[in-house]
Amino acid sequence: MKAAIDTAPPGRAGLSGARPPALMVRVLGPIDLEIEGTSVPIGSRLGRMLLATLTLAANHLVPADQIATVLWGDAPPASRDNTLQTYVSRLRHLMGHDRIRAGDHCYQLNLAPAELDALAFETLVSDALAAHDDPGRCLDTCKGALALWRGAAFGEFAERDPFRLEAIRLSELRFVAMETRFECELDLGREELVTGALEAMVEEYPYRERLWHLYVSALALSGRRVEALRACSRLRSLLAEVGLEPSAVIRDLETAIFVEAPRVRTRVRTLLVAARREPGGAANAPLGGHGA
Repeated sequence: MKAAIDTAPPGRAGLSGARPPALMVRVLGPIDLEIEGTSVPIGSRLGRMLLATLTLAANHLVPADQIATVLWGDAPPASRDNTLQTYVSRLRHLMGHDRIRAGDHCYQLNLAPAELDALAFETLVSDALAAHDDPGRCLDTCKGALALWRGAAFGEFAERDPFRLEAIRLSELRFVAMETRFECELDLGREELVTGALEAMVEEYPYRERLWHLYVSALALSGRRVEALRACSRLRSLLAEVGLEPSAVIRDLETAIFVEAPRVRTRVRTLLVAARREPGGAANAPLGGHGA
């Protein structure tokens, strides 16, 4: 879907426009179509699957044979082409005839970047990362990006090809936004407000080392050194079960908390900044960094 940013039809308001788009296709949750701020019924499951399929390749032609395979697999109806045209006509009725172009036994859904929530999300995450030196602005941008999510990407089709890999990619980017948001909260001195949320996150996603790094940092910054060290020990045991050990970023944090009690807060904040810049550190590693 990323390619749609560069090939969107001209003349439509971009992400920076003051006026929200009149039409929005939403895939960050159940497949949904929003027109003038109101969700409109798409109809049947196949209708939603057709919209998802065209959205996956927005602003590019998709062969009708490929669409039919997604919709019906190896058992298409006898009147496959006519049935597909019927579903396309229903979408055109909702979105406008010019939205879906037909040609050479292919169909193409035309969307501007601001008209697809996944592309709007990616742009906001990029903007947030670019504003990392301004934690207040970065935090607000992350919140705006995360507010676009309503559930698993592609909803009921998240585990189905060809949507599965894109759903995984978008979900990973969602983690980046969530982790960056927590990082900004710590930068702003709000560690006591986010410690509970981080604890819940490491319980739900125990192999995301960056979450552990943020959780341990939040505990240390809140003056809870013993609990921070216990969390490090728990992570070490968890990773040992799968033959790994914590990365150098986590080990450095643990050492700082254990050794540098008088100035632990200053040292932890220094390590938080260093972790962002470490190519193999907690900021980029979903799992432990080294073999046991």
